[in-house]
Amino acid sequence: MSEAMVTGLRSIDYIVTDVAISARFYENCWGLAPVAQEGGVQYMRATGAEHHIITLHEGPTAGVKCVNFAAAGREAVDGLYDKLSGFGAVINSAPAFLSKPGGGYGFSFSDPDGLSYAISSDVDQHSDATMVEDRPFKLSHVVLNSAKVGPQEEFYCDALGFQVTDRTARMNFIRCSADHHSIAFAHANGPSLNHTAFEVPSFDGLMRGAGRMKQKGFDVGWGVGRHGPGNNLFTYFIEPNGLVVEYTAEVEQVDDSYETGGPDDWAQRVQGPDRWGFADPPSPLMREAMGGNLQPPGVIFE
Repeated sequence: MSEAMVTGLRSIDYIVTDVAISARFYENCWGLAPVAQEGGVQYMRATGAEHHIITLHEGPTAGVKCVNFAAAGREAVDGLYDKLSGFGAVINSAPAFLSKPGGGYGFSFSDPDGLSYAISSDVDQHSDATMVEDRPFKLSHVVLNSAKVGPQEEFYCDALGFQVTDRTARMNFIRCSADHHSIAFAHANGPSLNHTAFEVPSFDGLMRGAGRMKQKGFDVGWGVGRHGPGNNLFTYFIEPNGLVVEYTAEVEQVDDSYETGGPDDWAQRVQGPDRWGFADPPSPLMREAMGGNLQPPGVIFE
């Protein structure tokens, strides 16, 4: 059980001010599909096998409610529970069979910043997984703001089995799969959600998705560009609650032979966060929203 580790990023739970409006946005504008609804909570899937990749809960203030990880099986879930308990983590619920849509077996806990997470296995998977050019097929990564980036990185690696991929002056990137990063921690004054990235199949898919968003009235807040660490294509938008969402593609795949870069390395390799130098800096509203000061765009969409 000491070798138990997280094996992937599964989904994210958002708090939104109006579930119906948010569900319409994520279906008609962002390209997800409703898969279940229970007790006023909406579950949305991508085109991949994962049962759902976002869950929408209604509340007075928008934000992240929980980040959900995958483990290989019940034994791994129990092992991670034991490890986290040994680290003195705050356990919110003990391992148990899950009754929510998708089912599975898992537990929940809080990290040193007080953010909530869940780890599960044996969640229902879709048999009709496919690639649709302009729709996300999975949740790629979640970037979190923190004033304790170093301790957060250490906690994830020691307790959850993550590995450090890269560190820059802006953020630290850690992974739990072949993807360059599943989580990144951005240096900030305190904990909040920076952005959530959804992966589409190709550059063409990213541009088609971005084009659909523009046609729906949502301005590009940053991009199109190609990041340094991760080498992934990006374009960022602010969704109706003020949360930052990213279409990404071509995320770098790495293994244990990958050489971790530090801030000095990346300062020499890439001048700024866009390898191409094509993308203008994030808009002022985007910077505010990434910093946790949500800026709903007020777009009326169908």
